[in-house]
Amino acid sequence: MKVILAKHSGFCFGVQKAIEKAFEEMDYAKKQNQDIYSLGPLIHNKQVVDDLQERGLILSDTINEIQSGSIIIRSHGVPKQIYKDIKSKGLQLIDTTCPFVKRIQKIVDQYHRDDYTIVIVGSATHPEVIGINGWCSHEGYVIQSPEDIHRIPSNKPLCIVSQTTMPIPLFENVVAALKEQHPNIKVFNTICLATQDRQEAALELSQEVDAMIVIGGRHSSNTQKLVELCRRILPLNTYAIEQSSDLDQYDLSHYETVGITAGASTPNYIIEKVIEKMDKTYRKVRQIAIDGPAGAGKSTIARMLAKKMNFLYIDTGAMYRAITLKVLKNHVNIFDQQEMHVLLTQTELDLKDGQILLDGQSISDEIRTGDVTENVSKLAAMKEVRTWLVEIQQRIASENHVVMDGRDIGTVVLPNADLKIFLTASVEERARRRYLEIKEKYQNEVDFDEIKRTIQNRDFEDENREIDPLIPAADSVHIDTTQLSIEEVVQKIQLLFDKNTHQAHA
Repeated sequence: MKVILAKHSGFCFGVQKAIEKAFEEMDYAKKQNQDIYSLGPLIHNKQVVDDLQERGLILSDTINEIQSGSIIIRSHGVPKQIYKDIKSKGLQLIDTTCPFVKRIQKIVDQYHRDDYTIVIVGSATHPEVIGINGWCSHEGYVIQSPEDIHRIPSNKPLCIVSQTTMPIPLFENVVAALKEQHPNIKVFNTICLATQDRQEAALELSQEVDAMIVIGGRHSSNTQKLVELCRRILPLNTYAIEQSSDLDQYDLSHYETVGITAGASTPNYIIEKVIEKMDKTYRKVRQIAIDGPAGAGKSTIARMLAKKMNFLYIDTGAMYRAITLKVLKNHVNIFDQQEMHVLLTQTELDLKDGQILLDGQSISDEIRTGDVTENVSKLAAMKEVRTWLVEIQQRIASENHVVMDGRDIGTVVLPNADLKIFLTASVEERARRRYLEIKEKYQNEVDFDEIKRTIQNRDFEDENREIDPLIPAADSVHIDTTQLSIEEVVQKIQLLFDKNTHQAHA
């Protein structure tokens, strides 16, 4: 069986930031011995909400129950009046409203004051829609289909917005029907980019596989929309689950290819556990993860090993260079989180015939320029970039036999790889290799001691960085390459792989 992860799935930008902010504020409240509340579940994911409650977050359905402490406004947002109530009660406000929802609230607030009739395409009972309607004094008309438009009066101009998780075709159909009857309309497509990407990727993938697994909370609107879309293509072969244990009720062994997608409220660790369970139960693709410090020979060895075994070689370093190239070309401010999020959601990164494709174009030469080299480490240190690339790397690895090298492959990217190798060599030997490489490539005299110091500094940075530090996986095989040739290391890894796979099938 081949298991394929959709190109876009899991936590969106807004939910990710809400969760991170919640944990940060909970730690602070604990130190101050203060209560911290969430006005309703922070997100529609039972596992995450249970975890937050276990750590001290108190759920409250109404602000009337809260007398003191801090209160988190969840990513779905709240009516305008709630902000006034929080201020009047002297509570500390922690606002984690999704930026895309905030934009809708501002549009509705402005156009309601300009005497427009507000039309919200969405579910009237969804907390996001209730919150949005609260920015027009709850006077908006909430509709879910073109059949509902007869309720909307024609005496004033219309302002049309959408719940962020609505299917795009539904929104377009409603707008088209309204335009036929109302001449004065302002239309704002407020379906968020993450929703659009997930829906399009799920539809695309469901047409390429025998079955789809949709991971997410049963009360999550965006997850249920994904289920609905997948069932249009695979009505009998779409499985909705909340966590990996839910797979136990299904026998998927008769499918050759299974696609996986997940709602925007589904954390990566739940997706990874589902993939892990699928891997252990059904997977036939093979993965070799190679980690190690700079100069240990990872890339050269991984490339040669992949060629000998007829596996796909995934150059993770080139992927970081590719997104760095796009950032530079588009003059993106990497410290602007929303700007970076938009760039990532609008970027396609893939492998074809061993070449990195950026938005469909081969960029092998461009990513080796001085500007890219100078800036790639800044992008590689960003959590959102790393998370985005890990998803891509995992998707490619779920579809092919792969050899992948880097600094966190066995611990983060492919934690269930068939074989994990940690290559190393003495600092002296690694500096010698880099010295000879530079001297041969550029025909320049280079300072050996300076190269050695650079490698030592890089080792320290890699081992002590906050996000995904360089540490060997607990079940990795360590190979010291100091006294070994490239061919000897490759042969050693091949023998280990053959032994591991033989034992796995014994």
